[in-house]
Amino acid sequence: MSFALGQRWISNTETELGLGTVVDAQGRTLTMLFPATGESRTYTRDNAPLTRIEFVQGDKVKSHEGWQLQVEEVTEQNGQLTYTGKRLDSGQLVELKETFIDHHYQLDKPDQRLYSGNFNDPRWFDLRLACLNHQHQHQTSPLLGMTGARVDLIPHQLHIAQSVAGRFAPRVLLADEVGLGKTIEAALIIHQQMLTGRAARVLIVVPSSLVHQWLVEMLRRVNLAFAIFDEERCQSLAEEGGNPFESEQLVLCSLDFLTRHPQYHELAVEAPWDLLVVDEAHHLQWSEQQASEEYRVIEALAAQTKGVLLLTATPDQLGHESHFARLRLLDPARFHDYQSFLAEEQQYAALADAIAPLVEGQQLSDAQIQAIAAFAPEEKASLTNINSATEQQKQKLLAHLIDRHGTGRLLFRNSRAGIQGFPKRQLLPHALPLPQRYQQLFDDAELKLEFRLTPERHPLLQGTWTELDPRVNWFIELLQNLKGEKVLTICASAGTAMQLAEALRVKAGIRAGVFHEGLSIVERDRVANYFAQSEEGAQVLICSEIGSEGRNFQFANQLVLFDLPLVPDLLEQRIGRLDRIGQKRDIHIHVPYFSGSAQQLLMNWYHQGLNAFEHTCPTGTAVFEQLKDQLLGCLHAQQEDDVDNLLSTTLSLHQQLKQKLEQGRDKLLELNSSGRGRVESLVQAIADLDDSPQLESFLTRLFDAIGIAQEEMDDYCYILRPGESMISQLPGLDEEGMTITYERGIALAREDVRFISADHPMVQHALDMILTDTIGMSSVALCQDKALPNGSYWVECLFVLSASAPRALQLHRYLPPTPIRVCVDATGKLCDQQFVNLERLKGKMGRQLVDALKAQIATAVEQAGAQAAKQAIAINQQATESMQGLLGDELNRLQTLKALNPSVREEELVHISEQIAALKQAMGQAEIRLEAIRLVVNSH
Repeated sequence: MSFALGQRWISNTETELGLGTVVDAQGRTLTMLFPATGESRTYTRDNAPLTRIEFVQGDKVKSHEGWQLQVEEVTEQNGQLTYTGKRLDSGQLVELKETFIDHHYQLDKPDQRLYSGNFNDPRWFDLRLACLNHQHQHQTSPLLGMTGARVDLIPHQLHIAQSVAGRFAPRVLLADEVGLGKTIEAALIIHQQMLTGRAARVLIVVPSSLVHQWLVEMLRRVNLAFAIFDEERCQSLAEEGGNPFESEQLVLCSLDFLTRHPQYHELAVEAPWDLLVVDEAHHLQWSEQQASEEYRVIEALAAQTKGVLLLTATPDQLGHESHFARLRLLDPARFHDYQSFLAEEQQYAALADAIAPLVEGQQLSDAQIQAIAAFAPEEKASLTNINSATEQQKQKLLAHLIDRHGTGRLLFRNSRAGIQGFPKRQLLPHALPLPQRYQQLFDDAELKLEFRLTPERHPLLQGTWTELDPRVNWFIELLQNLKGEKVLTICASAGTAMQLAEALRVKAGIRAGVFHEGLSIVERDRVANYFAQSEEGAQVLICSEIGSEGRNFQFANQLVLFDLPLVPDLLEQRIGRLDRIGQKRDIHIHVPYFSGSAQQLLMNWYHQGLNAFEHTCPTGTAVFEQLKDQLLGCLHAQQEDDVDNLLSTTLSLHQQLKQKLEQGRDKLLELNSSGRGRVESLVQAIADLDDSPQLESFLTRLFDAIGIAQEEMDDYCYILRPGESMISQLPGLDEEGMTITYERGIALAREDVRFISADHPMVQHALDMILTDTIGMSSVALCQDKALPNGSYWVECLFVLSASAPRALQLHRYLPPTPIRVCVDATGKLCDQQFVNLERLKGKMGRQLVDALKAQIATAVEQAGAQAAKQAIAINQQATESMQGLLGDELNRLQTLKALNPSVREEELVHISEQIAALKQAMGQAEIRLEAIRLVVNSH
């Protein structure tokens, strides 16, 4: 070793000291100062455990001041190196003496680490390769973003998510009926857009009552933590300067907040968003004469945001002008004139009627064939013998007509009539005598309607009503009769829920979970889990109105409505906690009421007028809005003639609107929305991946290596806790631990359990802990294989081919970091030798072996690099051809479709064209780097 003042060396035995500087080199000893820690070390010159740090052309070097340069030239004077190159921040040509290199430098080149004696157990090399292979497989998978959501594999939801999420800046209207999962569809779309890089900044705008539901759904379903923005938060952020809406990537706020505070609405419009999501979009009122303030708020945001998802359960037949207004938000250039839209829609309505028999597998009449031919004259030849055509030919025709459908790319609507898998609903009314104390209240003509429907909430009865209300003893008796059954109970207020639960405990010793808005998210999880547990869990969960939002309890089928909401949408939301697609049992709906009271009238209005208990009621909101004054008058006065007239008018209006809805069903649109005949392969692929043990096996090995303690539980669950030997902290894992499962069914049944898939952020964090660390970059291993020559050795090199590009280009979909393993034997020949049961060569013996073979190792690394470069060319060429093929096909399809369907936006075509060109350029600049090196010696 040759030492000179100012040279930079690193300690092979104490790398944590950082970079050392030679400050004294006289006689047989030398002294090193390590500025990063302020410590000094004195070594014997002849056997100092040090490695000289030298950079070469192309390397990036960081100065102690923080700036970096890329080395263009290296010069030496008096034993000290000087690096010349351009600063990465300014482009200025500068010199950097090695004395002024960043003191915190750590060895990050595998060969440097090997030569300096910094090597790890050989199993880390294998794990590093396994992590790279897993990462490559996941990022190139067509299922990326589709497998990790905590959702059932419902075909139409997955179809919509895949169809929409794969687009550049999608602008669509999700209009499935209640209970079909629009929120889940939106969550899946957001999730995949985020994972694939198509979106990074998302704004969700919802009614005030749904803010918490969306917060929970995004976090529980797809592991996305949104920040709720309100006046208090915005004021606080504004004081810090800048636009508060740019302080977070994922923002959730209420429409009411943006409407009441125009200054914050302006800031929201000014902030850049990739995706805008608006729930309950049917509340956005618009007409050719004027638009509501809420509509104008969303219109301004939609005009500045590339991607827009509007969610509504209100069919357009109940307000065609409002339906046009929602489409106008998505594409104002196309939907600029309402009358033109009506004329266009009539064409599609005629097509839907003509095509209906084909969708149902029936014969087409001559008139229907002519109507289809008039719409799509290019299909006239194929229509000649359509009734005798094969199923494949019929499906091809349907696919073409779907592509031509005017709003087929903008609008997705599924109805319960077209989707299988829903349970039956049975109303079980329970008439109870009206207590005298309640009657005294009702005799007051000025009594608020709120107290006529929920008398227990009257201020004069707070804390005493459970002693006189017959619903309490009825409820206790019901629970005793339903022993062994889970019972979900919903009432109007948190106070009622808590007092009712206390009455159950005191009077009958029944422990109930209580779920209300006063609980934190963690507390709600605990209560929900307490209810979900099959053994030792609560028999009953009593919820305030918030219990009808955001949570599904499909393991239960007994629902008690302790009171009834006035608004039909709220009633459907309550029942919808159990009546969801995938529910396996019929729903029993128990409704206690006081005979002769407003409660009985409201129940009769729902049941006899709307049939809203035993069937979903898409007409409920429209009927309520038309008859609201009449209904409220009857609930106050309860005059028999008025009540009879109300019920008959309600039933008549309900039937008229329902018939209108059925006549207006666009079965071609529903066929496109359901994905029937196209989505089955996707569902099966996800199910196959769920059944594969590969991910669990890999993560068990990875968690063990990181130092995470894994405790196996019942029901295919595990508890993960930080172990004493964890190499670093894993984000999301604290001392309390985390309960996880790899089973989708378990995760759906237990909300306290995390569903782990390849999409889960914790998996990526765990991979990053390995791939961004130096551990496993170099190792020396002993092989004891008698079938191999004694004393022989091999140099294993792991290279990674990678390129850089803006995330939105989705480079990793085609060319993610790609591992290339090359092995060279002692004779200098390339081989494919595989090793098992390797042991680590520790300490002095390993360093001596590396020192003895340093020249041969360097030659092998150079040879391996040449071979890896050849493989990289082939891999890159194949990836480029695949990219051009996939995106080229998509571009051609959209160009052809644009000639038939104006819903294809020109910016979509431009984006794909530019994406192809930019990706080709980026992939052409891909390079390989040495990721890890392992020396294997055979000795037996």
